[in-house]
Amino acid sequence: MLIKFYSEQSAEFVMLDSTAKQLLTMMGHGDSTEGSVSGEALNSALDRLSSAIAREPDSSGSANPDEQKGADGWDEDDDADDPEEVAIPARAAPLIDMLGRAKDEDGYVMWRPE
Repeated sequence: MLIKFYSEQSAEFVMLDSTAKQLLTMMGHGDSTEGSVSGEALNSALDRLSSAIAREPDSSGSANPDEQKGADGWDEDDDADDPEEVAIPARAAPLIDMLGRAKDEDGYVMWRPE
């Protein structure tokens, strides 16, 4: 199942429910598959998610995958046959951006199953 996130302040996006539930739990919204945040709850959700991501053990300090490797994404030590796991900070980046924009513009973020 997919979870769709949307806000008037940024582009909508979808993510797998397992990842979405993990991020929503970090935000303090349990594993709800439908909901919204605005106002002070938005500030709290953004702070909680950012703090949780910063504590992730596999975090390289950047949610931008281009900063984790060369800008072309190529690392000569990579084995081309092994799929790379996308770290949770990279997966959280669109949601953190959406929450930040909504906070700056006094908006909201909503999510629901797609």
